[in-house]
Amino acid sequence: MDASVAPALVLKDVEAGYGGGPVLRDFNLTVAAGEVYALLGPNGAGKSTAARVACGLIPVRRGRATAGEGAPRRGRIGLAPQDCALFPALTPRENVAAVAALCGLPRSNRPAAVERALALTGCAPRADEPVHSLSGGWRRRANLSAALVGRPRLLIADEPTEGVDAAARVVLSSALRETVQAGAGCLLISHDEAFVSETADRIGVLAQGRLLAEGPPKALLRQAFGLARLLVVKLPRPASRLAASRFAQSGLAPSKDGLEWRLLCEDALGAAQRVSPEADAEGGEVAVRRPGLDDLVAHLSDASS
Repeated sequence: MDASVAPALVLKDVEAGYGGGPVLRDFNLTVAAGEVYALLGPNGAGKSTAARVACGLIPVRRGRATAGEGAPRRGRIGLAPQDCALFPALTPRENVAAVAALCGLPRSNRPAAVERALALTGCAPRADEPVHSLSGGWRRRANLSAALVGRPRLLIADEPTEGVDAAARVVLSSALRETVQAGAGCLLISHDEAFVSETADRIGVLAQGRLLAEGPPKALLRQAFGLARLLVVKLPRPASRLAASRFAQSGLAPSKDGLEWRLLCEDALGAAQRVSPEADAEGGEVAVRRPGLDDLVAHLSDASS
C-alpha cells in the first residue's frame, strides 16, 4: 500500500441512521487503496449502515465520507449488495453490460470490460443463462461481476459468500485479492469467518455503531487471546443437572440453549481430560481449538456491553 495514494474510503466522525436515533456514532474508518478491510460484528451492529454511507446511499448527519479524493459517487464505487442487484430475466452477461453502461464506460470498451469481469469471478460458464435459473452461488458470482465491471476505486462487498460452496469461496476471494492488487480498496462485510481470514488484510470489529478494534486478523487474535485455547463441549441435548454442575465447576460456561459449553484457557487440554467423562456420559463431543474471528467478535462485543 502506497501512503502517497489517497485512501479508497474515509469515514470521519460519522453519525448516520434511518430517522430515529443514530446507528453509527463518532464512527471513523479508513480503507486504503490496495487492501481488503473486513467489517465484522453481531447483527444490528451497524455494518450495513456503514456500507450504505460509504457508497452514498444514506447521508451522514455529522462528519464526512470521502471515496478517493471526493464524495461517494457513481462510477467510482462498485457495490455488490447482500440482496443481489440483478435483473432476473436477463443473463449475467446482459446484467454486467447494463452496469458497464451505467458506469459510463465508452461503448467500444464495454465488451472487453464485461468479459474481464465475468472471468474474474469465474462466472463465464453460466454467463448466458437467465439469472432466475441460476443457483445462489452463481448469482453471487454475477453480482460481484457487475460490481467490478467499471474497475471501481472502492469495492463494497456485502456478504458475498452467502449461500455459496467452498469452490466459489476460493474464486470470490481470488477476485477480491486481484481487485485490490490492481489498486482498488475493498470494504468487505461478512459473517464468513474462513473467507475473512483468508481474504482480509485488516478487520474492524463493530458493536452498537462503534468500532471496538481494528488491525490484521492474526494480530488482533493474538492480542485478545494470547496462547489460550478454546475448549468446546457440544451436547445433543441440555446437560443433566450433575453434568452441568461438573462443567461449571471446571470453569465452562453454557450457551443460551445449553447445547454447548465453553472455556478459554491456556491448559485447555488438561481441562478437556477432566470433563471428558461427563461429556461422554451425555453423548457429547469435546474439542480444543484456537479461537477464531467469531470468538473475537463475541469477546469484544461482550466486553463493550
